[in-house]
Amino acid sequence: MDQRRATALAGVLLAVCTGAAQADRLNRGTASEPNTLDPQSAVGNSAAAILYDLFMGLTTFDAAGKTMLGVAATWAVSDDGTSYTFALRDDARWSDGRPMTARDFVYSGRRLVDPATGARFAAFFYPVKGARDIIRGRADPEQLGVYADDDRHVRYELVAPAAYFPQLLATNAAAPVPRHVIEEFGRQWTRPGRMVSNGAYQLAEWIPQSYVRLDKNPEFFDAENVAIDSVYYYPTQNLATSLNRFRAGELDVILNFPPNEMEWLQENMADELHVTPSLALYYFLINHRKPPFDDARVRKALSLSIDRVGLIEKLVNTGVTPAHRLSPDALSAYKGPQPEWAQQPMGQRLAEARRLLAEAGFTRDSPLSFTLKVDTLEESRKIAVALSAMWRGIGVQATVENSDLSTLNKMARTGDYEVMRYAWFAPYDDPETFLSLLETGNPNNLTGYSRTEYDALLREARRTLDGAARSRLLNRAEAMALEDFPVIPLYFYAGRRLVSTRVGLWVDNPRAANPTRFLTLRD
Repeated sequence: MDQRRATALAGVLLAVCTGAAQADRLNRGTASEPNTLDPQSAVGNSAAAILYDLFMGLTTFDAAGKTMLGVAATWAVSDDGTSYTFALRDDARWSDGRPMTARDFVYSGRRLVDPATGARFAAFFYPVKGARDIIRGRADPEQLGVYADDDRHVRYELVAPAAYFPQLLATNAAAPVPRHVIEEFGRQWTRPGRMVSNGAYQLAEWIPQSYVRLDKNPEFFDAENVAIDSVYYYPTQNLATSLNRFRAGELDVILNFPPNEMEWLQENMADELHVTPSLALYYFLINHRKPPFDDARVRKALSLSIDRVGLIEKLVNTGVTPAHRLSPDALSAYKGPQPEWAQQPMGQRLAEARRLLAEAGFTRDSPLSFTLKVDTLEESRKIAVALSAMWRGIGVQATVENSDLSTLNKMARTGDYEVMRYAWFAPYDDPETFLSLLETGNPNNLTGYSRTEYDALLREARRTLDGAARSRLLNRAEAMALEDFPVIPLYFYAGRRLVSTRVGLWVDNPRAANPTRFLTLRD
């Protein structure tokens, strides 16, 4: 009996013994333990999947990842696109039965942008009047342009038109949070037995490093159409272990698997394999605040010398595509610029990289050396080793250092790195979410990159109502930034999931939003 079959058989026996595959229970695998279940402070896809089940904004995502009405029954937008008014559903309630009001959204918006909250994604609210100054500590949260016109109507005043604003309100960062619970329990409000949410599910149990259990929320306005009673989220960082648990029937859905298993899965589990383009970028941060990475010649040399096509074919051949820019092809209404060097032969690019390094003062006797920080996933480690080898070819010495994702996020926020693996998963289908990663002062600009002309183009694009004209401005901005090599794009993600055939109504989508409320389980 081969190892795969033996592992699967052992897992099946475990699943039978533990009763893991139950008709009313969905078992979902995540890559890591969530850092928190506070939607305004949570980081990463693992937390996001859980939060989509726990919370719902004025808008939300449907089964196909499209924006739809959530807590709002209707919305209206002014002719100039700068004022949105949402009417709440009459039956919108918190999971403790307390009615939701417009004041809940005013409180939640103010809490999100309040520097005391420390919300990583507070910048999502930049389109709202006052948000930028509040986030930067130059104004009070009460000055945010969010108003309760009465108990049932909440109004957002924007600094400029933002066609994607309804999408933004569907993100976890914009989810409402319960003031009455937070004021009673403070930072401990997300513990089981205390947490109050407003989504299709409520928190029932959280065993650290084991699982998070959610049960159907009877107060949810559409509870009668939620088919699955309970959903368990299991953090499993090792991809091989996650795959084995899926094949054993312990997990019904997993978000990833070892890249070297792709061919076998295509041949043997095609009905359960789901690979789709994604609104996400795998890239490397370069710390512009630390010499010599403030020198564009050094950054350009590092990027030019990477054979993205070869690396992907050998290590990550799972539907991902090489990235030479920030904006992925999966964006629905935008095509980013392709830099000229991307079409050059590798020999030409390597020669140019060596010339640039020599010009910047790095030679064989005095080489560029730095630490390359990556997470502990096997795939990331292999990519880092491959990059290190490519850079050795141009005389660069990169030492690979592994850390867990939580530690990497802290390092990125504090600037405690030289070059670091990172990723961005778009909260909405618009190029601005990627281009704002390079905007001066944006909390998600972790490199220190700053260019006045680039910022001006982004501001002009935000004031532009015509969609085609706006896209042209954003395209100019992206092309301008790419000239400076501010980061090292590596590839655009493809969602690679395994979904058991017992899971019904699963819809693949580039947003990778698959709320449990829309799924069913077959016997």
